[in-house]
Amino acid sequence: MGNAKLRLDDLVSRGAAGRETTKLMNVKVPSEILARIAALAGKLRTSKTEVVVAILNEGLDAADKELKGWKAPPRPVIPKDRRCTISGCEREKVAKGLCATHYQAQRRAKG
Repeated sequence: MGNAKLRLDDLVSRGAAGRETTKLMNVKVPSEILARIAALAGKLRTSKTEVVVAILNEGLDAADKELKGWKAPPRPVIPKDRRCTISGCEREKVAKGLCATHYQAQRRAKG
């Protein structure tokens, strides 16, 4: 595989690229997208892997720009009187003083 910083423009101009460490990633892709990737690889005279890496790099760069400064919303703070009674559990209680997970575990243990 080529350079991990590969972009579609690089595939068109075919700049020099050294060997990079790669890992296999198994992803399910709709067949119509695979056909488009194969067609693009054929036009650029390169491998489908290089096309996918270039597309991912460009998409990740766009996502980085769009999400710059974004922060996840704060987790809701559940008052102590509404928390599960199991030690260390921070979830909200649902029934019999237990959260849904611990309540179901208790039901399974009895049954």
